[in-house]
Formats: sequence, C-alpha cells, structure tokens
Amino acid sequence: MKQTTKIFALILVAFLFLSESNFAQNNEQPLLIVSFNMVSMGDVAKVSKMADSVFAPILRELVDEGMIYSFGNFTHNWGDEWNVNTWYTAKDMASFDKFWDEYVSRIGKRHPGAWASTVKYFQAHKDNIYTIRNQYPAPPTK
Repeated sequence: MKQTTKIFALILVAFLFLSESNFAQNNEQPLLIVSFNMVSMGDVAKVSKMADSVFAPILRELVDEGMIYSFGNFTHNWGDEWNVNTWYTAKDMASFDKFWDEYVSRIGKRHPGAWASTVKYFQAHKDNIYTIRNQYPAPPTK
C-alpha cells in the first residue's frame, strides 16, 4: 500500500474509532478540524483543481444539509511547507465523525479513485483538531 493511502486509511480509522469522550472539550464550543498537506509547488494547481471540482461540491452539500458548519481550503506560495490545506468546522466530534463517514462514502460512490488521484501529490499530511473559543459571527444553532 502506498504511503499516502496508508495515511488516509489511518486518518479514517482514527475518526471512526475515536469517540467524542476522547477529546477534552466543552460541547458548547465547536471544533475546527484542519488537514495540512505538503505539496510541491508545481503540483499545487493540480490539487486545487481537484479540490474545487470534486471535493468542494460534495462538501457544500454536506454544509447545506447541516452535517458540518463550514469548510474551506487555503494554499500559499510563501511560508512553511504545509501549503495545501482544508478546514472544517463542526458542532462536536460526534457530528464530525458522522459527517466524515458520509463525506468519504459520497466521494467513493461519485468519484472512485479521487482520493488516490489527489493524495499522490502529498509529500506529507497531518491533521489537527482544535476547540474554537471565539468566533464571530457565531455558528448557527439548531
């Protein structure tokens, strides 16, 4: 199994098996989940095109369905090596877990091979989960 495929498999397993109770957070405070990726500067446009055409439309659907509050992508041309990144905001870890399962499922059904086509450009990958302490405007309440 390729290194990048192993990384995504580990991420998926972590999200599937880690419960909300494993994170010291206040349920009243939403989460910011950030996936950082190292991509050679020559491949940033390719990864961005894939993110815009394949992943973003499905993410917009999931936001509209209320599974997460928001998502976004950010890249840079100058700074550290983590230059192609995606963020998600969610009510809590349980909500994010449910979203992630649905997201991975939809990508697999609609665009088989999309993950592999994208992660082949990743030289490295890491995820961080943060508790949001201040945000304006505040996310919607349901």
